[in-house]
Amino acid sequence: MEEALTETAVEKQAAPPEKVIVHLGYPLWRKHTLVAVARARELQDQGHQVLVTHCSAAAGTCAVNLSGSPVACAICRSRVKKTAAENGLTLVPLETNYASADLTYSEKRDLAEGVHSAVISEFRQLPGDGIKTGVIRTVKRRYYANALGLLTAMKSLVSRERPDRIEVFNGRHACSRFCLMAARSASIPFNTMEITCKGRPILFEGHSAHDRVRIQERMKRLPLDLDLAARYFDRRRRPSVNKFAKKHSAGFQPPDASGFRKKISVFLSSQDEFEALGRDWKTPFPDYADVIREACQKYPDYLFCIRFHPNQASMASDIETPFRDICALPNAVVYFPLDTANSYTLVDWSDVVVTFGSTVTIEACWMGKPAIMLGPSFYDQLDVAYTPGSVDEFLQLLRQDLVPRPAQNAARLAVYQECDGNPMTYVGHDGRKMVPNGVRLERAWLSRIARTSDNVFCRLVKSYAKWAARRQKKAA
Repeated sequence: MEEALTETAVEKQAAPPEKVIVHLGYPLWRKHTLVAVARARELQDQGHQVLVTHCSAAAGTCAVNLSGSPVACAICRSRVKKTAAENGLTLVPLETNYASADLTYSEKRDLAEGVHSAVISEFRQLPGDGIKTGVIRTVKRRYYANALGLLTAMKSLVSRERPDRIEVFNGRHACSRFCLMAARSASIPFNTMEITCKGRPILFEGHSAHDRVRIQERMKRLPLDLDLAARYFDRRRRPSVNKFAKKHSAGFQPPDASGFRKKISVFLSSQDEFEALGRDWKTPFPDYADVIREACQKYPDYLFCIRFHPNQASMASDIETPFRDICALPNAVVYFPLDTANSYTLVDWSDVVVTFGSTVTIEACWMGKPAIMLGPSFYDQLDVAYTPGSVDEFLQLLRQDLVPRPAQNAARLAVYQECDGNPMTYVGHDGRKMVPNGVRLERAWLSRIARTSDNVFCRLVKSYAKWAARRQKKAA
């Protein structure tokens, strides 16, 4: 199965030589650097002319150095230079002191979205809350200034070198997103690299790692393997495999539904994750509490069980207060992030499963339950759930006697998660994580120091943001 889903390096060698820019967007992060360096080496082996670019800022704020530490920048620059020299790669530093006057409004807006993406992901504050924390505003301002310089420098390099293609890891944060923007500006192709949930490198040709339409098209082209899917979904229920399953209670009992006509379970997702994905992930269901409250009030003879995702416990924003009045409704039971519950038991108990883009959508489909998915997700075009486009459409669906959607594409997602990827010559796997296979990443211990320092900074900022949110809540 695995060999059937991947494309070998040998098959790629037939392509004519090209000039390719490979940008090292996250040099302090091991996995990102390993995949990018391995990809650059492989392209070079295939006869392509490869230019490896990196940020040369002296005190630049980015996704891997949100504190803007000049020491972290020095370690980053040193690691890139040593690694490039060790692997025989041509290195091109991107100066960040370029004036950004020639950038368009659209480019600046897109870059600001990339900054927003990284900051939301790290500090886990919803947009309206982030502007209330002075240190986060400063981080965003410094990050944006650094990213403007990188975009201008990359556009200048592209104009001078005229590459055939640009490749970069991920492409969501501003410190890698600018590469995609420079490619679009020059009307040249780009590829993005990522790592699968099984720890394999994967290459997305012509789109980012968060283009849900193209990724779902890829999923639907995969072969159907129901036995593999059965093993996959069975493992997801095990605490040893799924970290969130550790928070499920084996003895959990759903509420008594006597006197109610339907049992509806609602599974929330982490709002910050969707906020970080940008405009293409804009949802018509932005306020979870308002949508659920309206459903509870419209159908008083339905029992609604609302399950927060355990991951929401670490959000800095106050996400629980909007649900306090829902708890008082006679037909609603709310399980907050730290409450004991079991998602799979709730799915079994339900007549209908409602999700806000959660992976429970796929699991409900596999378990033979009708599911309604509200808003965009990586599963919204797989025909695994009903996908209303508005609150009114959602409420109308709840009135109907829904039947489960076919499980074939749920099985294909399992194949995607378990088997898909693009093997690289210089990347191996030790059964637990990716390992270098003929490439060398330098200054690993210094990089760990820099990452640890930045993690401490981010935890302090996040703790302060949580404290400020609680203080504001009490004052209100």
